[in-house]
Amino acid sequence: MAEVLLKSDGVENFETLVVIEFSCKLPPPSVDWILKKITDPRAKGGAELLACTIVDQNLGESVIHIGAPTDRLLITAEFMEIKKQCKDGSLREISLADIDDFQGSGDLDGFLSMAEKQKIILHDLEAVRALDTDDFIPGLRNVALYHGEAIIARCRNDGIIVNCFPLHDKEELNRLSVTWYKSFLKPQPLDEIQHYFGETIAMYFAFLGFYSLYLVPPAALGLLSHFFDPDLTGIELVPLFCAFNLIWSTIFLEIWKRRCAVLAYRWGTINTEPFEQARADYKGVLGVNKVTGRLEPHYPKWKRLVKYYGVSVPFVLFSLILAFVTMVAYFRSESAVTKYHDASQTTFSGLLMFVPAIVYALIILVMNSLYQRAAVSLNNWENHRLQSSYDNHLVTKLVLFNFVNCFMSLFYIAFYLQDMALLRKNLATLLITQQITQQISESIVPYIFYRYRKVNVEKRHHFDNGSKDEKYNISVDVKLQAEIERTKEEYSGTLYDYLEMFNQFGYVFLFSAVFPTAAFCALINNLTEIRTDSFKMCRIFRRPFSRTAANIGVWQIAFEIMSAIAVATNCGLVYLSPRVQQYTSIYGSMNVVLVFFLIEVRR
Repeated sequence: MAEVLLKSDGVENFETLVVIEFSCKLPPPSVDWILKKITDPRAKGGAELLACTIVDQNLGESVIHIGAPTDRLLITAEFMEIKKQCKDGSLREISLADIDDFQGSGDLDGFLSMAEKQKIILHDLEAVRALDTDDFIPGLRNVALYHGEAIIARCRNDGIIVNCFPLHDKEELNRLSVTWYKSFLKPQPLDEIQHYFGETIAMYFAFLGFYSLYLVPPAALGLLSHFFDPDLTGIELVPLFCAFNLIWSTIFLEIWKRRCAVLAYRWGTINTEPFEQARADYKGVLGVNKVTGRLEPHYPKWKRLVKYYGVSVPFVLFSLILAFVTMVAYFRSESAVTKYHDASQTTFSGLLMFVPAIVYALIILVMNSLYQRAAVSLNNWENHRLQSSYDNHLVTKLVLFNFVNCFMSLFYIAFYLQDMALLRKNLATLLITQQITQQISESIVPYIFYRYRKVNVEKRHHFDNGSKDEKYNISVDVKLQAEIERTKEEYSGTLYDYLEMFNQFGYVFLFSAVFPTAAFCALINNLTEIRTDSFKMCRIFRRPFSRTAANIGVWQIAFEIMSAIAVATNCGLVYLSPRVQQYTSIYGSMNVVLVFFLIEVRR
């Protein structure tokens, strides 16, 4: 059993809400200085939170358990304009002067949910900034600080703080698990998800479930076409599927807007976007914001523009060129394999025909992953002030590259080679290969690593169940829970989940007219994705901090743009279909093109 030392800062009883883990190489003076910043009053530049440090002598690791008194939580909740339900059923921002008007105000300790308390603590931690006298972190003279720099964000970026995460609520999590990923045939408990994880994650799962529901009609239509045409030679069906895709993609996005508004109203986030404060990672010279009158960093706009247009834009263009070169290499290998098969006509050569497309699909995934890391680094370097601006620029970079990297070869085959059989083969290979690979890499592999790390932690710590540290009243179960959750992976946010859906949406509605069962493949994947993602949120990932959201943000625009491109693509596929080509020989190609142009304008 590892020898554990505890020290307290004058606080003996508090609920552990957030855990901070330091690097094992961090000297004690640095730990003490950061701890002092967390516990100091706000008048002295601290967060005014409660903290207890646990030091594992065997591993040399320092871990801080953070809590907060109820009065401090309520004061910050009022400042953050957190909404709670009143006794008359309405939703209002918390007001301490009218606290008796809110439901649950009889028990102020339980008035705020655990997720809300953790969100408040994150806000207070991010608000801790370096003072004029803080030139560097004690014990780390090489880590220089400037006046107004966000200390916790700087420590995380420099690896001083390894992890900062909220603890799970075991009882509530178990209840949520029973009604969520353990109930395969039941609707998702969106209200419970929102209460536990916050609106951002709940909105993602709402969109995923809604999108999956609207895949049922195209999936059924695709299965019927496959049943009547098992060899998938029915190019005559292309106009039917194109017309269906045009209508269905538009209906889906419009009805989702209404569904999104209903959820936002129910959760109290509709038309209530709060005034955005500067990001914790935003760097600059500390000054007074002319609008809010609060102290925050200031960074010249021209410097950000120079970084964006001088470095980021050229890098994105270079990445697009690299994606084009990779596509050219794929088609050359495809041509070489086709010639070899035509010459040999063996079983081996027939199987070899699928290799270039599968390898190309895997290369696309690798390139997407590498580009995502580079895009995040560039976005951090650009130093955006607001989180919305940061997200918009990052999504723009990712969507642009992913669209070119994933769909450029399909556009080339459809409208330059005009080979519908090859288009069907490549679409099926890209869609199925990427879905299988992502399921393995995102679900099975993380679960295996998590189980391995959990077993190691339990072997290292042989705690007696239910025992407590009498002096500090920190349950041994809580210590073990924190140890286990430290081994979990950090949830990277909904960004990459939306990006995965964006790619799938393109595969289904851009070219699925030549591969009607694409919607069925996507539906099966999504039904599995809902359960695997929910399982990961509950069991594999550390609990993320709750964040407010009124919609899916910039992704709504991204999906609408993809839908508009799908209109042009499906019109083009209709024009290239054999039946329409017969009309062009009768009425002239220019007249037929004019008809499709008018349809596009009408759309």
